[in-house]
Amino acid sequence: MQSTEKMLWEIRNEKNKAGVRWLILFILVPYLGYLLLTGRSIEIGQEHIFNWYYIGSLACFVGIVNSTVMLILRQALVKNFIHPSIKYLTMISDFLAVALVMIPTGGSESMFFVLNFVVIVSNGLRYGIRVSLAGTLVMNLFYIALISYQYYPEMQIPGIQKEILKLGGFWLVGIYTGYLALRFETLRGEVEHYQKLLAEALENKS
Repeated sequence: MQSTEKMLWEIRNEKNKAGVRWLILFILVPYLGYLLLTGRSIEIGQEHIFNWYYIGSLACFVGIVNSTVMLILRQALVKNFIHPSIKYLTMISDFLAVALVMIPTGGSESMFFVLNFVVIVSNGLRYGIRVSLAGTLVMNLFYIALISYQYYPEMQIPGIQKEILKLGGFWLVGIYTGYLALRFETLRGEVEHYQKLLAEALENKS
């Protein structure tokens, strides 16, 4: 793709990701509020940090990230340039938001655990193997930090083999997603090459 086309493609990707963030936020905040109002947060754990301030801070964090991203994308259209680091920063912010949601909803047993795979796959398919592997590494670091916080200070992790398998699963998904993205890029390059050869042949024939 040409540089302008690539820039517009990345802007479109980031806009789509921002839209998904707003959607998930509008679903999660009421659900977290429900857990707090009904007292179910006590059953899940970490009730000592789970309150309206926590929910509000999480909503503000996602809102600030999304608003900042939209501002950056608007300026990118004006300047005809988007910095390559934006996709890494938004991905890291997504992983952090997922970790913050998991802490008061069961930690390593949270049902929102699967959102990590969504972030890995969506970014890997959009941007390729480099972003996929970088995202998997960041996600692993966040997940290890979450487990450390969950079982601090005893650090006696029940079912540690299961947690190791989870980390291995992250890498398997990240590597395979990156491979699929790389394969797609290769096939697209071959198609563009043959299209160019066909256009040249038709031009010479005429």
